[in-house]
Amino acid sequence: MNVTDDVLNDLLTLYLAGEASADTRALIEDRARREPAFAARLAAARAVDLAAALPEAPPRDVELQALARTRQTLFLRNLFWAGGLFFALLPLVFHVDRNGAEFLILGRYAGLMWAFWSIAAASWVAYYVIGRQVARTGL
Repeated sequence: MNVTDDVLNDLLTLYLAGEASADTRALIEDRARREPAFAARLAAARAVDLAAALPEAPPRDVELQALARTRQTLFLRNLFWAGGLFFALLPLVFHVDRNGAEFLILGRYAGLMWAFWSIAAASWVAYYVIGRQVARTGL
């Protein structure tokens, strides 16, 4: 049987990884003894440090870190939604007694009302921005 160079290249990968069978190892070593060019190629392949050529492995807990960041982002989005709703409705709080209904903030403290609505607007903007980031990821 004639073994071509392409077949030997495929077998060489298994041989260098240490996963070749005894017959494949014998075939590779026999070819290296008979052909100096193949022996030089085999020596060059052994000299390559595969561990240095491979990229660094990601940390073991990369999935847990991604999950923690996702939870934090979703928590912040919900927090800004709740803050926007709270500060938008806070100036509209009123009480009712025998004299009628009266707003606690809206009619009396205009500066405080605008401050609350400004905080509400900022919260809604933050909610929108985080929502766009979350939508981009497909969640």
